[in-house]
Amino acid sequence: SDFNYVGDYVNDDDSYDFKRARGFNYHNGPEWLWLTGYYIRAKIYWSKQQDDPVVVKQTIKHLRKLLVSHMELLSSNDWKGLPELTNAEGRPCPYSCNVQAWSAATLIEAFYDLTRS
Repeated sequence: SDFNYVGDYVNDDDSYDFKRARGFNYHNGPEWLWLTGYYIRAKIYWSKQQDDPVVVKQTIKHLRKLLVSHMELLSSNDWKGLPELTNAEGRPCPYSCNVQAWSAATLIEAFYDLTRS
């Protein structure tokens, strides 16, 4: 476990907690959505390298389950986009931008790769 990890981002914490105060954990706490697209693409690439159709099928099943939460988030967002980040366990982060272009862009690339698998 990372010593400085704090799962929820709280931008207006003015305490003396060096792990969180004054937005310190912005890069060491919340879950960044844009990384998910790269994770999915890497898993697809890795599964194809295994030269085993069962591995590919299991990987695709895993990734589709992962994407369900993103699709729910997308459809529940008033802006019909994906946020910049979420707090631990995918909980909404009130300090996050509601729509972030690269959160959607990397998932679009991942969807493209999934359709070719």
